[in-house]
Amino acid sequence: MSLDSITLAAMREELLEKFKEGKIVSLIQTKKYKIVLEINSAKPFSPIDSQKSTIFYLHISLDPSLPEIYFTKSVSRQKTIASSFLALLQNQLKGGKILDIQHPNFDRILHFIIQPYQKFGQLKNKILIMEFMGKHSNMILLKEDKTIETALKILDSKINRYREIMPGKIYVPPPAQNKINPLNIKSERFFDIFNSLITKNKELTLRKAIQDSFAGLNLQTAKEVIFQANLFPEKNLSEISQADLKVLWASFNEIMIKIKNHYFQPALFLEPSSKKIKAWSIIDSIQFTSFQRQTFADANSCLEFLFCKLEKDREILSLQNKIDQIIRKNHLKINNKINDCQKKLEEVKNCEHYKICGELIKANLSDIKRGNDEFRCINYYSPQQKNITIPLKQRLTPLENARLYFKKYRKAKDSFQIIFAQLKSHEDNIARLFELKKLFEQEINSLPGLLKIFHHLTELGWAKKGEASYSKKPQKEKNKNRLLPVKYISQDGWEIYVGKNNLQNDFLTFKLASGNDTWLHAKNIQGSHVIIRNKGEKHSLPLGTLIQAANLAAYFSKAKKDNKILVDYTFKKHVKKPKNAKPGMVIYSQEKSLWIQINAEEVRGMEKISQK
Repeated sequence: MSLDSITLAAMREELLEKFKEGKIVSLIQTKKYKIVLEINSAKPFSPIDSQKSTIFYLHISLDPSLPEIYFTKSVSRQKTIASSFLALLQNQLKGGKILDIQHPNFDRILHFIIQPYQKFGQLKNKILIMEFMGKHSNMILLKEDKTIETALKILDSKINRYREIMPGKIYVPPPAQNKINPLNIKSERFFDIFNSLITKNKELTLRKAIQDSFAGLNLQTAKEVIFQANLFPEKNLSEISQADLKVLWASFNEIMIKIKNHYFQPALFLEPSSKKIKAWSIIDSIQFTSFQRQTFADANSCLEFLFCKLEKDREILSLQNKIDQIIRKNHLKINNKINDCQKKLEEVKNCEHYKICGELIKANLSDIKRGNDEFRCINYYSPQQKNITIPLKQRLTPLENARLYFKKYRKAKDSFQIIFAQLKSHEDNIARLFELKKLFEQEINSLPGLLKIFHHLTELGWAKKGEASYSKKPQKEKNKNRLLPVKYISQDGWEIYVGKNNLQNDFLTFKLASGNDTWLHAKNIQGSHVIIRNKGEKHSLPLGTLIQAANLAAYFSKAKKDNKILVDYTFKKHVKKPKNAKPGMVIYSQEKSLWIQINAEEVRGMEKISQK
């Protein structure tokens, strides 16, 4: 979604109204191609805000894939970038006053004329240029005489032969495309252009003819002019009559008059079912009739909503891809380690055989001579007491051979314990990864939820710290709602809470629940923690509520498909978390148990209250 000249024309008017004579308080760089200007406006945001702060944040992004310009009352405190470009902007523009904003030649360029803050000497204005030109987008700071001081992208003659964007060089605007400013054209000139094109290039489409002839009109605007004339964009000029041209001129002129008079009708067009933004327009548009229209009072409100939503969607998509990649990569890596441990365990599991060989050699020392390469005897450790052949080292004495087997036994036994501990650790990691994957699937479209998962991956060492701007620990308040368990109301009116993953289980048991609440869990199997809220000493827990809660604990466990399951319950104060235990793991005491026949219909029929 690119910024066209109509959008910039609308924004220029709103920026001038808000920020003319405004003071630049500070500048922030939040991304490689994004600068945020903190401006103390000369005017309040609205008459209601007249007594409030007049600080605003002007967001300018020259990112080729998502160019932006809009202002807000607040700024998200995201990661900032230090750069020499930002340092020079701060030095030259901080404290400066915005005198004017220009939109030259109806092109995709804005010029901010700024009077810098100077204690001494003659004041010379600065010009901050924003060129919204796709992959050629740039932000350039000029002196009053058009000499370049710095730029977001420094370009020498090797990169751009037409113009050099380098300190000390005179600024040259982007190459002219020999297009006409559509705001200044008269009807005679309009008809001359099209009649000439009809003669020279009959195969040219109507849409292409408008785009190639007039500055600042993108594909969407060209189509809008044609649709409002009740014509077809892909119609060839050879099929266009003089009557068609008159209707086309009327449509074209009406739109241009609205732009000149600053009559804009900003709107977003949403896909009805998914509510995804499919298009946006600053002028009244009739080409998106199949989409849901969301209108705005001004261009800035529209662009603020649009770009904040697009940035959020982009961050969500980036996090989704990053988390999915980390989970897949580590799942494969840990599985390989588990397979490796299992192979090693197979190799050392016969350590008892070495011990038996050593014992048999010691028991038969008098029958073995040095130099023998093997020894055959009865294996008294075998139930069948079969004969066994024991290989020997010819260079060793019988006792040394026995010691060698005992050494092999100790080494194999030690290795077995180490490898078994490693295997257990890898299996625990797989379980953690499985829980995070489950949580990832639940929170896949939630930015706070994804940030929480990414932070957990970072803490576990599976994602590198500082790998992305979202690697910082998310704010607890924003993520607290994502940890809230599901709340049910029992047939007796008691509150029952159910954790749906290990993180929710921990939060429910150790943050939300009180000591005298009743805690339930399926016995000896993975599942949800369930809490029945205590109503006080005067109220004893009804049996019906206990059975309903036990049914929930059984239903939300890995034994869900079993006919009957044993559920433990105890007071929450008897539930403890071992040191360094993984999320969801607890130990408990003084429990009682009851057998539950899982009733899925009852679970689906229980009153459920969403936790937001």
